[in-house]
Amino acid sequence: MNAISRTRSRWRALLTTIAVALLAGAGLAAAAPAAAKALPDPWVEVSVGCSTGDDGAGVLQLFGLFEGYGYAWTVTGQGYSVGGSFVASGAETEIAIEGLAPGVYSTSAEVEGLDPVLGEFTVEACAPELGVAVTPLACSTDRNGEALLTLTGLVPGDFYVYDVQGPNFSAGGQLDEVGETEDIELVGLPPGNYYAYAEHLRGPEGPGQAAAPAPPVYDWVGFAIEPCQPAIAVDATECTSAVGTGAVHVALSSLVDGVEYLVWVTDQGVIDGTPYGEVQTVTGDPTGTAELDLSSLPGGRAYTVWVEGVWQAIPPWEEPPFVGSGNFTPLETVMLSVSADFALAACPAAPVKPASTTTLPATGVDGVGPLVLSGLLLLGLGGATLVAARRREAGSRDVS
Repeated sequence: MNAISRTRSRWRALLTTIAVALLAGAGLAAAAPAAAKALPDPWVEVSVGCSTGDDGAGVLQLFGLFEGYGYAWTVTGQGYSVGGSFVASGAETEIAIEGLAPGVYSTSAEVEGLDPVLGEFTVEACAPELGVAVTPLACSTDRNGEALLTLTGLVPGDFYVYDVQGPNFSAGGQLDEVGETEDIELVGLPPGNYYAYAEHLRGPEGPGQAAAPAPPVYDWVGFAIEPCQPAIAVDATECTSAVGTGAVHVALSSLVDGVEYLVWVTDQGVIDGTPYGEVQTVTGDPTGTAELDLSSLPGGRAYTVWVEGVWQAIPPWEEPPFVGSGNFTPLETVMLSVSADFALAACPAAPVKPASTTTLPATGVDGVGPLVLSGLLLLGLGGATLVAARRREAGSRDVS
């Protein structure tokens, strides 16, 4: 906040003396009073800004000057002194001054050794440049978001208040003992839009201590805590028969309370493909977890499990009634999604029935005897049959 100190000093006596001397030299002394009245009123004016140390700057302005006359000027203060001289080229001039610390300063302006015109001005200390910043640290599924509030530009020994407001959340209070920077942890934040506000109240009471400047020194910033993205783990179950199917167990975590999620399975990577089975619905609760099984999946294929939900800011963001910090873009809707790939091996083939076969007699040492006996028996039977046949044939001949 700029402090402007003006010092006026009328130079009528000085200018009248100069005018009289000039007019007397020209033989026009009788006209001196009228000429003096026509001269402009001279004065000195200083415009300065505030200072945070020795960085104050301003402009020393001198008005009502006589062109062609030499002037000298000085500005002095505690541990500070500058000055110079110039020849007026017009009725006024400006001189830049800098390196000013907070405090009271004296000015002096004179023309060619005559009595100087004195004045003073004050350089105010700049109000602290209070800064507010918020760094989100963790997303939120319910009331587990985290952020770090950082206040800068604080004056140790002065008093401050801070306030944080958001969806179903409020925190704040007074800070009595501060350093130049303070970090405040914010925990238990639901997902949504917030603002953080801090104000410099006043310095400690005591001799020489002034109240905080008005209007109040404050800063604020808008920030958002993002809803967490879901996490997924899948466990596939292979089919166990030729006519069977496989399945997958889906375990979800980091689900946002109250958000409805859709869960479905397609061929791998084809999000718009035909789902296998019905699309399942899961609603997040305070635990942030859910489990479900998706079955009737043919073997010998690769699949993707898709999970999607939409979070919406409730209530919608409303700009706080403070000036500044207009660069915050609030959350409106956030897509929450995750996916996981898996594959099922081909189902086992159906068993094949073996063709019928003739059982051969056992062979080897233990099986030779029965085979030989069977062969001899057959030979014997064959020989007996042959003998009988021949006898019948011979008998037939004798009869004839």
